[in-house]
Amino acid sequence: MTPGPPPKVVTRLRDGRIHAYVAGTGTHGMLEPAAVFPPRDGEEAVASVVRQGPERVVRTTPNGVVRLTRAGDLVRASDLEPRSRVRHGHRPGCALPLDGRTVWVHRPDTMAGRGGGDQWVVHDAGSGAVLARCEPETVGHGASHRVHPVDGSVCLDIGEGQDGSAVLRGAVGADSEPEFVLADRPAGEGTARHGGPGGGRPDDEVLAARPAEASAPLSRRPPDPDRWRRPASPAGAGFRGREPGTRSPGFEDGGLGRGPLR
Repeated sequence: MTPGPPPKVVTRLRDGRIHAYVAGTGTHGMLEPAAVFPPRDGEEAVASVVRQGPERVVRTTPNGVVRLTRAGDLVRASDLEPRSRVRHGHRPGCALPLDGRTVWVHRPDTMAGRGGGDQWVVHDAGSGAVLARCEPETVGHGASHRVHPVDGSVCLDIGEGQDGSAVLRGAVGADSEPEFVLADRPAGEGTARHGGPGGGRPDDEVLAARPAEASAPLSRRPPDPDRWRRPASPAGAGFRGREPGTRSPGFEDGGLGRGPLR
């Protein structure tokens, strides 16, 4: 009999604290947090991950990776150098494989203004040392990590807005060295992908396909060349063009009117 997947640990950030929830097979109803990890002074957590236990949490901030105990004591901290001075638009992410021996960190360095491209970095969970580094040639604000529930490999989905997504897969090889594979980066076409919750179909088998030409195009209304050149209407005749020094009465000339919509 094939063993089922281990319980899934989900983290949520609430009021600066990381709440860890454990959801096993057959779990129903409202979940209560299995653990609550307090924040550190001056720390802005943007992503977090907890393994089953849960006694320790790994969290990323805009400029670092931090590992804490359940009581909030610091276990290990690594800085993302050079320090970014960009306030918004970049959210480093993290993942823990099933064995918990490594920490995988996505660094959106381009959007952070650090120079160079994005990086996917593997740290030793105990010492914090960098074991491997991958430069996927992407420019993303952030990414989603997914850990395979059976073999423990890690998938990384880097969203690049209108340029689509790059999907990478990483795993620790037989020689204990991390290995990276560019699983998908379509040129000029979009794809929708999802893994089976039990880890099935890991070989990228196509289950369904829909050609791009079968999709309905977005409707775009042509611009009105007279949109901003309409003459003023007589007083009381409804919407009229705005006269110099007056408040716009409605939406006809682009103003934010306060009257009722009709």
